[in-house]
Amino acid sequence: MTTRTVRDVRVGARSSSTFDPRGWSLSERRVAAVACCLAYAVSLACVRGADLRILAILLVVDVLSALLPWRIPRTARSGPSFWFETLVSLISPLGAVAVAVSTDPAWLRAAGSPWWYLCGALCGVLLIAVSGVDPRGLLSGELAFILGPTPRAHGTARAFASGLGPLGEEALYRVPGVLVAPSTPLGLLAAVAFVARHHAVPGTNGRLTRRSTLVEILAAVLLLGLTALSRSVYPALLAHLLNNIPAIVRELQREPAERGSR
Repeated sequence: MTTRTVRDVRVGARSSSTFDPRGWSLSERRVAAVACCLAYAVSLACVRGADLRILAILLVVDVLSALLPWRIPRTARSGPSFWFETLVSLISPLGAVAVAVSTDPAWLRAAGSPWWYLCGALCGVLLIAVSGVDPRGLLSGELAFILGPTPRAHGTARAFASGLGPLGEEALYRVPGVLVAPSTPLGLLAAVAFVARHHAVPGTNGRLTRRSTLVEILAAVLLLGLTALSRSVYPALLAHLLNNIPAIVRELQREPAERGSR
């Protein structure tokens, strides 16, 4: 096979359609994850308050978008296709941010004590340590090299989602059951739904290892605790953003797959 033929095959592989209805399937893991997310949405809808009902609707939209027949593997899709799925996945988190900004609730202005930001930073570092990220390998680019090349559009889309996602996820999963309608059952259900949402999407997405699941559970507990104790969402948001920094850096460091086809 000539070099040009190899290049054509690779380019053709990334021009596959966004959806694949014939390949759609729903594993038991995804069914359980979707059920947890919908249970949380229903619980929010049952609590008084128009804002919480809007968040419930956003959560349902989020779950339904995850259930669309996205073509797997994603590496076979074009950059615009990958960005489309990424932006769809951010509709609900960013919608939650928009609701908060437009209504200006009291919790949005509750900064909390500076002490809790130190706790948030320590929680972020702890999550990174538990995830097994080697700081030296991250800074040197070795971790990105191990991951291998990726289409530039795919890498920037993943980095974009990792940077913006925490803003809305805190508003969706921490604020309602802790700062708006304080309730231990609702807060715990939100923590379960937060972990479950990561498993509702098709494909492995690096979510099937014991370590990744442990990090998700630990994050859910720590972020919930930070919000409850500090009475502010911002220490948890700091921890969440710090935890996502390695993923952002790795994606931006990865070699563009297109370069290898020249």
